Amino acid sequence: MKKHDVIIIGGGPGGSTAATVLARAGLDVGVIEREEFPRFHIGESLLPATMPLFKEIGFYDTLNNGNYIPKWGARFIDYRNDDEIYFGFTEGLNRDIPMAFEVERSKFDRDLLDHARKSGATVYQPEMVKDITITDQGASLRTDKDEYSCAYLMDISGRDSLLGLKMKIRQANKSLNNVAVFSHYTDVERAPGRDEGDIIIGLLPQRSWTWMIPFKGNVTSVGVVRSSEFFDGEKDWGAYLDRTLKQSPSVARRMQNAQQAMDVHRIGNYSHTCETFFGDRWILSGDAALFLDPIFSSGVHMSVSSSKMAAEALLQIFPHKGSFKDNGVGQAYEARVRLGAKRFYGLISMFYQGTFVADMKKTLERENMRKGFTSAVAGDVWNEDNFLFSKSVL
Repeated sequence: MKKHDVIIIGGGPGGSTAATVLARAGLDVGVIEREEFPRFHIGESLLPATMPLFKEIGFYDTLNNGNYIPKWGARFIDYRNDDEIYFGFTEGLNRDIPMAFEVERSKFDRDLLDHARKSGATVYQPEMVKDITITDQGASLRTDKDEYSCAYLMDISGRDSLLGLKMKIRQANKSLNNVAVFSHYTDVERAPGRDEGDIIIGLLPQRSWTWMIPFKGNVTSVGVVRSSEFFDGEKDWGAYLDRTLKQSPSVARRMQNAQQAMDVHRIGNYSHTCETFFGDRWILSGDAALFLDPIFSSGVHMSVSSSKMAAEALLQIFPHKGSFKDNGVGQAYEARVRLGAKRFYGLISMFYQGTFVADMKKTLERENMRKGFTSAVAGDVWNEDNFLFSKSVL
């Protein structure tokens, strides 16, 4: 049986971030990842507010090495009337987060997991967890290849939420019961100059919307999100995607020379949260704890941010082999993660009212509102200097 101070289930962005933080602090960290990298994954648009975190863990230079396209803003277009708004991240409250990157997750996840290895974490990959037993001393795990024990267990397994399902604490968010259908394309028309890497979000009828995320080179991620109640009965995902994209003249123009470069994928019923995020010697973070909706690209940001917070909570209790229930450590962690999620949910709720572009166009005319909302869209959801939070606008 292999023993570690900490075992992390999942080698995605959250797991790699937590492993890096803990290994650099001197802990013996094992990461169990079921898939071989590189592999495809959705969630390809990063947020500016994540960049200071990547700088702190020493990963930013890899991210900024020229393999990923810079993202300076987010454009929202109402395809029903071609009205649009633009959030330029340099106009936010925090001048230290002016941009982010668009990333092909196959490359990004591999780079971040490699960084965790270089930081001292031991990675077991590909290896699938088959059974978990929570003990007074931590946890024991059985995989398809070996057995493990640890003093602390971190479940950062993504939407699988292995502990959440095992403990029956994972619940679907019925108000965000959506379906995403997407693929990668070459030769999609892009904006010129610095705006080339900006994400484009388009509003369509029936609570549906499109995304366009350009990568370095000639590949663009294109997808449609729609409420499951309007998606029922669709059998041919490719035909559905093509038909929906053509509903918008603006999208059709951008796609007129596009060539599909990957099979069409579908993900459904992906929004969920767990009733609690921690126990004595275990903790959930990233998508294993909660996932809201992809509209504001919050997935990777919430995952790496919450995983760093979880790792820091663990470092508070590790010296005396304590519990996450000691001195409110776990409660403080969970409350902070839920606070950020609540503020993202405020933005999401505004978007799904269906008049987001028209409403924001008026709102952004006021400088203080433009700065506040731009910061929120940039992912700066724990910035207490943002009056939108203090006034409970979000």
